[in-house]
Amino acid sequence: MMSIEPATEARRHWWRLALLLLVVLPFLPELAISVVGGLAKIGGCVVDQKEVCLIVGVNVSDVVSGLVTAAVVIGSAFAWLGLAAVWLVLCYLAIVRGWAGLAARLLLALLVTVVFALLPYLAPGFAIAPFVNANCQPNEGGVGSCLIFGGNVSSAHHTVILPWLIFAGVPIALGTALACAIVMAIVRARRTRAIKRSARSG
Repeated sequence: MMSIEPATEARRHWWRLALLLLVVLPFLPELAISVVGGLAKIGGCVVDQKEVCLIVGVNVSDVVSGLVTAAVVIGSAFAWLGLAAVWLVLCYLAIVRGWAGLAARLLLALLVTVVFALLPYLAPGFAIAPFVNANCQPNEGGVGSCLIFGGNVSSAHHTVILPWLIFAGVPIALGTALACAIVMAIVRARRTRAIKRSARSG
């Protein structure tokens, strides 16, 4: 069983980098949506324009649509496939190996638990919100087209439904946090008993 003690100082920063990557990776589509939208506006495009926006020959609305779809798929996987539990376990491992202080571990564990209990299901909606306009009104029924930069981004409708998965995401996150806390407490208790027995025999 892997030790729950932090890694050596030389390796600790790698575990901290691993935690950063674990937190950022699931939200790359949302970050990319903001970047693509920003580039389109810099290029002179307007969110509610009727003609297709092209940046260096690339259809911006198609790119946004693909990114929104990816964000929705990731959010759905976190809830329905239990990916949130796996991701949190990896985050907790990085925290334990990257930080020595109990307070730091608890605070970071709380933060990542909250992040993956909520954001996978809310972030896609936040990402698409700046592009909502008179020709794009995402709704749960998927009624009507959603024209963004001149193209139909129908996947935007799914971002309205996705937040309902919080009702699955929160229990998954809390259950994972509790299970990991129990396991770490048991491992630490056994380690403490082993140290005491070793001290007595010595």
